[in-house]
Amino acid sequence: MRYFFHIRNEDGRLAKDPEGQEFADLSEVEDHAMASAKEILAEGLLAGKPVRSGVGFEICDENQILMLRFPFSEAAEKPGAQP
Repeated sequence: MRYFFHIRNEDGRLAKDPEGQEFADLSEVEDHAMASAKEILAEGLLAGKPVRSGVGFEICDENQILMLRFPFSEAAEKPGAQP
């Protein structure tokens, strides 16, 4: 199934993912969200622009039904897999 990783910005705006990606199930989607969020957080820190609270993925299925909200703060709190 195709999932779209829209990003909710700190100002509340939604940046839509126009392409999406194929995943077998929500477990794979969540793993990908974790790795991607860690990468985005690291890039922000390296650029001197840390990601603020309230930012995260709103992951929708191919029918644009919200399947998962993944705040980037969750990736910052969990050690483990690197991007």
